[in-house]
Amino acid sequence: MSTGARPLVSILTPSFNQARWLPDNLRSVAVQTYPHIEHIVMDGGSTDGSVGTLEAAGDSIVWRSEDDAGQADALNKAFALSSGEIIGWINSDDAYFDERVVEDVVAFFERHPTVDVAFGHAAQVDETGRIIWMIWVPPFVGRVLRIVNFIGQPVAFIRRRALSEPMLDATYHFTMDYELWLRLQRQGSVFRRISRIVAVDRHQPDRKSETIADVLHSDLNRLAETHGRGYPPGKRLLSWMFYTWRRAMGATLIGAIPKRLAFTDVRTPRRELLRRQLFSWNRAWPRDYRPPTS
Repeated sequence: MSTGARPLVSILTPSFNQARWLPDNLRSVAVQTYPHIEHIVMDGGSTDGSVGTLEAAGDSIVWRSEDDAGQADALNKAFALSSGEIIGWINSDDAYFDERVVEDVVAFFERHPTVDVAFGHAAQVDETGRIIWMIWVPPFVGRVLRIVNFIGQPVAFIRRRALSEPMLDATYHFTMDYELWLRLQRQGSVFRRISRIVAVDRHQPDRKSETIADVLHSDLNRLAETHGRGYPPGKRLLSWMFYTWRRAMGATLIGAIPKRLAFTDVRTPRRELLRRQLFSWNRAWPRDYRPPTS
């Protein structure tokens, strides 16, 4: 579907008890300069005030609040409701980086009509919106994707023509995005990186990597069997080289951070961010970062 001469973009958001970050998510879509957007939020029956936030958003979003079978099920419901030619997916604790993200992504697709999946760089942020470090994403290489999922779900946009219903395999509870990328790659979909910061990945205590890490390992084992995902010999060295490369290249993104961000008014000093990016290695958190205490 298109609106006028330009395509409609459908942004899909699954949510469950994320009232603290949902306003930032909604705001990051609402302020986009691209005018032809539908934002569909599927809430899993939240009891934390999320429904009030959705009600207050008015006609700027389409939403439902009802029981579901998990995140993938919620995404599949949202996709079934959507009409856009281009599909974006941001979880309720994530957000788009600045107000020109969708505008630039649509222009990228218009310049590259054979591309099915466009993806970009990300910033990891904390609970308050402070940037912890930059997540540089390499150009697409299929062999690398089968080793590691370097395409974070919030930084990707997909042409509807590449998708079918259901959009996601709901038997995966952690790596449903990774399974989608591997499936699209096997189908011959064309992936290409857009050289801009697209979205934020929010680190917070209730994210799945903190609460159900065991499910991640189970899902990855299944992907090895179904899609040939797995590490070649020399896993430890390759992982270190890839991590080092991404951290160093992430420093080049700091100068591209605009003054006005779509998801927060919190400012992160560039010197502080550069110091963390380059000199805090092999740690869960950089030395000068202290996660907020509840």
